[in-house]
Amino acid sequence: MHREDLLKKMETQGFRKITGPPEDWLKALVSMEWGFRDKERLRKEWEKIMEGDIFIFHSMKTEHLGDYNTPTGIVGVGVVSSTYEGEDNDPGFEPSNLRPLRMKFGETWWFGNIDKINVKEPFVEKVKKGRIYIRKEVDFLVINCLTFSEMKAKGFTISTQGAIQNVKSDKWKPLTEMIGRRMRYYIKS
Repeated sequence: MHREDLLKKMETQGFRKITGPPEDWLKALVSMEWGFRDKERLRKEWEKIMEGDIFIFHSMKTEHLGDYNTPTGIVGVGVVSSTYEGEDNDPGFEPSNLRPLRMKFGETWWFGNIDKINVKEPFVEKVKKGRIYIRKEVDFLVINCLTFSEMKAKGFTISTQGAIQNVKSDKWKPLTEMIGRRMRYYIKS
């Protein structure tokens, strides 16, 4: 999908938000996948996901990188190509069966300095290199993230809570405008 077509679809048909720590977004960058735990609420939401659905990527505080203060906010956008149940093929910090409700992205756009990240290196290999290595790549990933303070300054906010959330229709246009200005790096699977 061309950038302009994606932005028009976001503005007119909407999108959802998924939330996770920056190390999981680094993993999604290299694997083009995301997973959810098999909990009733998450399963209900996951079962609604269709090919072509658009998600914005909310990066929160880290979970596996220790005492590390990194910016939080929206770091990218993805278009779903498929869903499946199964194990994580590139688990890194977590057991491969922790998040069996999987989705694949056919296309992603990232806001950070992705040229400085080794996108060909599997996440499990990054984990073997240690936290300092991952922190460096996370720093490049979250640079230029769209913060919630910036949204508030423009007169709106979206929820920071929840693994998966619908973005309300009155937020589509202003958020899409802010996102469009930050989209830097495109990956197609």
